[in-house]
Amino acid sequence: MRRFLRHPLLSRLGLLCLAGGPCSLLSVPVAHADPAPHPHPYAIVVGSNTGGAGQEPLRYAEDDARRVADVLRQLGHYEGADVRVLLHPDAAHVLSAIDEVAGLVRGGIDHGEQAVVTFYYSGHARANAVNLGGDELALTTLREKLRAVPSGLTIVVLDACQSGAFSRIKGAEPAADFTYNSVSALTQKGLAVMASSSSQELSQESDELRSSYFTHHLTTALRGAGDADGDGRVSLDEAYRYAYRRTLVSTARTQVGEQHVTLETDLAGQGEVAVTFPAEARSHLELPGPLDARVLVQHRPSGAVVAELQKAPGPPIRLAFAAGPYDAIVRQKSGILQCRFSLSDDAVTTLDTSGCTPVTPDHTTAKGEAGAREPREIDRWEIEGGIGFTSGTTDGYTDRLQEFGYDQQKDILGLPRGRLALGASRKFMRHIAGVAQVMTLGGDTYERSIAGSTDTTSLSAYGGALYIRAFTDVAEPWLGVYGQAGAGMTLGVLDFKTQQTGVAPSTTTTYAGYLLSGAVGMTLRFDHYLTMFVQAGYDRAPAINNLIGDTHDSGGLSGVLGARWRLGDDRW
Repeated sequence: MRRFLRHPLLSRLGLLCLAGGPCSLLSVPVAHADPAPHPHPYAIVVGSNTGGAGQEPLRYAEDDARRVADVLRQLGHYEGADVRVLLHPDAAHVLSAIDEVAGLVRGGIDHGEQAVVTFYYSGHARANAVNLGGDELALTTLREKLRAVPSGLTIVVLDACQSGAFSRIKGAEPAADFTYNSVSALTQKGLAVMASSSSQELSQESDELRSSYFTHHLTTALRGAGDADGDGRVSLDEAYRYAYRRTLVSTARTQVGEQHVTLETDLAGQGEVAVTFPAEARSHLELPGPLDARVLVQHRPSGAVVAELQKAPGPPIRLAFAAGPYDAIVRQKSGILQCRFSLSDDAVTTLDTSGCTPVTPDHTTAKGEAGAREPREIDRWEIEGGIGFTSGTTDGYTDRLQEFGYDQQKDILGLPRGRLALGASRKFMRHIAGVAQVMTLGGDTYERSIAGSTDTTSLSAYGGALYIRAFTDVAEPWLGVYGQAGAGMTLGVLDFKTQQTGVAPSTTTTYAGYLLSGAVGMTLRFDHYLTMFVQAGYDRAPAINNLIGDTHDSGGLSGVLGARWRLGDDRW
């Protein structure tokens, strides 16, 4: 059942709450002839990607919690120390944070100060509890703790049971609807509960936005897109109406289905609550009035999507962001443009599409059609390089050298042969990429002394191969694992040097052979562009041979430490 209630204003208190995504709250009253002091706002922001038994890790719950905290601090008049951010905590840490805030509120009351407290949670849940990794926090316990906080108003924001844009259900028990039960269990006098979906619905995450749909649209609203009356402030009603409409539109085409944001309150008073104040921000992006396009704005260094909205012809829209470099992808009927710009403090930057670069759209099909592909970061090239070692192998060929009096030469430290690898990869499925790579392989030097002269035989090899690499995230998007297997060619080189008279002082012979190679590795991603990796592998590379039928395998065990660099900026 759809329920979305207009939020009344406490005559002396203002508040802001959001569910499912970056929630900015602010307790600021409507101006009166004799205004009362603003209540002191506190926030406890909890995000946990890890669920309990039978629950797959979430992708964006912790990122959503960070976004909530950022909006509160940047545009909601919250002091940094008054916003407590708890990422993957256990139940004891959450309850301890509530007790700590309750103590601060009591101390303020002793000095005549009013307070507003906001509690935000994004993560896994079951019907009667939120899941914090292997720990559970019962709703009844949470309710009693929050009721014990002596604030004039307590806001509870719940973002649970989300699923991804490709029907990735958030939580293991969708039949036990957490949203409905949590609202019923927590709603009380002086308490407002906002939930990311209505009864019998599942909230959803977006891989494209790297956020829950609701969190993302609410954040966009609070940055200025929801300022319907143009007064430079975004009220709770304005933010709610914007987020409700945009979330409904965004989820209408997903496999999970439409998502209706709900807000339930039991509060006294009338009026509107100012939530954020984008007009007070120091740097702004203005979308000009005539613009008719879908606009996606990304923070360039981090690759984070900070806003996505549909701009229709009409009044300009002004969005508040921190100063810095940004990209905007602008989808118009005439085509797609990529715009680069920087925001500066104490300035308004207008998005000028005349200087933007046209973008060729990726060839994809509509969701649900045959051949539909993952839209996020598919068909992107990466270049990679690494250094390490190859252990080398002993075989019939090296045994024959020893029979002829050759001894293997080791360096001072006895280290294996160094290895260099360079390559390029292209992702063509969600978890599959093709890789082309060239590398150095194993090599050894053997010496013998005959009649006062020294003979030296050096073996070295180089390889080139094509691989299929399969990969997945362990703690998306930062930590991942992969495995790869491939085949190619080996170029073996034999250098022979001698001091014997009557013999050529040096000769070089090259050989060709096949290469079979496999490896497993772990990746650590620092941002959208740079990923470090550590890899262990094995190569079989028989190429160098002698006249009596012995063949030397220049492969062996290997270890590599390297980096990958992603090419291109278009992540629409």
